[in-house]
Amino acid sequence: MVKIAELNSLLVKSQAEMHEIETGEDEILKVWVKELSFMQMQDAIKSFVNISANASVDIDLAAYWKYMFAEAIERTEPRLSIPQMLSLRSDVALKITALLPQPQDLLANPLVDGASE
Repeated sequence: MVKIAELNSLLVKSQAEMHEIETGEDEILKVWVKELSFMQMQDAIKSFVNISANASVDIDLAAYWKYMFAEAIERTEPRLSIPQMLSLRSDVALKITALLPQPQDLLANPLVDGASE
């Protein structure tokens, strides 16, 4: 067994990664996406999955994307507020959401992986 040489290798990256999104002819939106911690990912699940007392499951994808836009996007250039990001054209928003963790990945991986260890 090898010991961990650098504690920081276990932590989320402190710097967001910049991505360029084409929004039209010769128009680029820069989006800085930060890596989310395990606990932030668990909070994301709570933001869009509701299990009622009778065990019915309600999934609110709009709540999920609101959470992700607020938590995973550090900044944009030109600067967009959260309400502005939530009002983006669908073609632009789809390009941004492709950069973010997907809801199906959150529901499958942490729950399955955590149960198997």
